Amino acid sequence: MNARKIPDIDVKWLRSYFSEIKSVFSRIDLIKILEDLKEQKVLGRSFKYGRFVDLITTDLPILETVKVDLPNDVKTERYVLIDFTVHPFEIALSLNPGAYVSHYSALFLHDLTHNIPKNIYINREQTPKPRDSENKVTQQKLDYAFNRPMRQTNQIAKFSYKKKKYQVFLLNGKHTGQLGVIELKTPHTHRPVRVTNLERTLIDCVVRPKYAGGVEEILNGFERAKDDLSVNRLLGILKKLDYVYLYEKSIYFYLSRTGYSSSQLKMVSESINKSDEASLFFYLDYQIPGKVLDENIGIYYPKKLQNYDLS
Repeated sequence: MNARKIPDIDVKWLRSYFSEIKSVFSRIDLIKILEDLKEQKVLGRSFKYGRFVDLITTDLPILETVKVDLPNDVKTERYVLIDFTVHPFEIALSLNPGAYVSHYSALFLHDLTHNIPKNIYINREQTPKPRDSENKVTQQKLDYAFNRPMRQTNQIAKFSYKKKKYQVFLLNGKHTGQLGVIELKTPHTHRPVRVTNLERTLIDCVVRPKYAGGVEEILNGFERAKDDLSVNRLLGILKKLDYVYLYEKSIYFYLSRTGYSSSQLKMVSESINKSDEASLFFYLDYQIPGKVLDENIGIYYPKKLQNYDLS
């Protein structure tokens, strides 16, 4: 059998061409690139897509193939630059256009955790939905909601890269208009990635603790963020997010246990006191084992945090 003929092509130029576009490519991306290379007369008009994939992944090679298992038994591939170490977050984001890094993964990018999370969390927002202003919060409703398991997505993608396996939680959070989402270049990523900013990250973790490694990880996140966190900005974002529940109580708990100033605590306290739900007992997490009530704040928290004070 004859070996495949490799086109007469400037490989160095082609590597540069790919690296200037992005780090992770889909099938649609490669189809567009093939057409562009034909237009530039780099490749002949009759050059087929399958042959093109073989050329750039095997013959030269420029990209490596990453096989992805999507929800509902759907299989797909991503094609990743070989000449650079591409972060798994970049591969994950390519699976859901318009998504951004969130929760535990965002904690990691902001250097707010000592751990390297095994799971990747990305969020693609829902379409806008009207809030039911008649849905008044009561103690009975709070008790019912927070004594049940936290709702978690079953939309999980899986892939292997550099001999490591990853799970991607494809979140579908409430519509926020990308509030607090930024482009961030970190030492971890080859290119800037879309991620929630510091304040939005901590809010998201407060709202969905299990997507953040749990309440102890969130406490550590607040402690590590102390020099950079703007409590005023955090409260501004939280107000715009317009949640039904009074998450300011959770935030006050975390701030008070991690040594934030009295003036910062006062800002949060004033926000709590403006709410009709200020007198209700809130919950730091869902299904709290051995819960303890902080009567000063009016919030139930896990007993394991009873002597946990970083202030």
